[in-house]
Amino acid sequence: MQTQESHREIIEYLFFKDAIDGGGADVDLDEKTESTRGNGGRKLVCKLCHSVITRPDLAMEVDGKHRHVFFNPHGYVFELGCFASAKNITPSGPKTDEFTWFPGYTWQVVACSHCASLLGWRYTGDNGGFYGLITTALIEKEGRKA
Repeated sequence: MQTQESHREIIEYLFFKDAIDGGGADVDLDEKTESTRGNGGRKLVCKLCHSVITRPDLAMEVDGKHRHVFFNPHGYVFELGCFASAKNITPSGPKTDEFTWFPGYTWQVVACSHCASLLGWRYTGDNGGFYGLITTALIEKEGRKA
């Protein structure tokens, strides 16, 4: 199991570690709203600290798929799920298109705002953006129904 410190080392080693420039996209994740959307209050939370990151109903397809498997220039393999919105995340480093996995999009590392665990990347393009979140960094939790 990776520790919070090892996640920080991964972020610093694999990507440009610059000043943090703000939080994640605003998304309504309260229990009452979730149950009205029909997802039963399910949430995807940080595997390490259980902070709410996104919801299953915010999953989206990019290039025809929700899930993608990629490896970076250092040989690390990641399975990503694409999501329209996320919160409790902290972007880090500059936006770049170097080694982008999604042509036409720049990327920026995102970590959990509470424990600094590497969660994935925020992608931004001319037609909007999305989050590519590492599937093994998240767990699904059932919420209370309103």
